[in-house]
Amino acid sequence: MAFPQFGKLRLLPAVTWLVGCPALLAFSLLTERFHAGLWWELYFLAVTVMSPVAFAAYGWDKWKAKRETSRIAEKTLHLLAVLGGWPGAVLGQTWFRHKTIKPVFRAILIGISLSHIGLVTATGYARLFGS
Repeated sequence: MAFPQFGKLRLLPAVTWLVGCPALLAFSLLTERFHAGLWWELYFLAVTVMSPVAFAAYGWDKWKAKRETSRIAEKTLHLLAVLGGWPGAVLGQTWFRHKTIKPVFRAILIGISLSHIGLVTATGYARLFGS
């Protein structure tokens, strides 16, 4: 198995989120200087927990695909991404080269990823600069 090319621009948000969310969660819970708030902490926790699960699901599904056994449903893979595992899903898709040829599947995963990034950005902007 070849090491993925992390120079690809689409991996930058996923890697940033995958590293940043556990760090922000720990920083928020362990210090008094930064308290993100309950909803942010739950989101950071969801990404921290669900990303490795989604990554493993992509690996498991690729392994099963090579052996032509029963597979993980595409809806399940998307659900893992929606529940916060989108960074792991993007990395798993790239790392295992899985589901990369299906344009509809990729478009849905990109939409889920952009939705997460957009919601977090909009919520953060409103919290910092809103009334």
